[in-house]
Amino acid sequence: MVVAEWRIRDYEDPVDEQEAYSKFPNMFSLKIHHGGYFTESPGRKYIQGTHNFIDFIDMDLFSVIEINDMIEKLGYKRKDSVMYYHFKIPNNDLDYGLQALGNDGDVLNLVSWLAGFNCQPNDLTN
Repeated sequence: MVVAEWRIRDYEDPVDEQEAYSKFPNMFSLKIHHGGYFTESPGRKYIQGTHNFIDFIDMDLFSVIEINDMIEKLGYKRKDSVMYYHFKIPNNDLDYGLQALGNDGDVLNLVSWLAGFNCQPNDLTN
């Protein structure tokens, strides 16, 4: 059994997800948008932020605690403000595909969407 720890990748760093994950079917990447905000619906967008990728996340170990650690590694202090996490259902827009990511049930919902999408980063917004 190989245990890989997730790692942050800058949005400019290229990676071949197909090759990187071919031996690790339980691993996935998240594209984390941060530092911005949502516009109103309809036509909701996330603006004035940046994004990073988190690679080699083990879907069997993934939890809100892991998300908290990721956000702290990106330089945010959770004690300074309230943070809400969301993910976007693949192939949906932000008006209809935005889902809460605040508890273990929400994490299971996200993981259920990963089948068939392991080679595509899944969007997470804080």
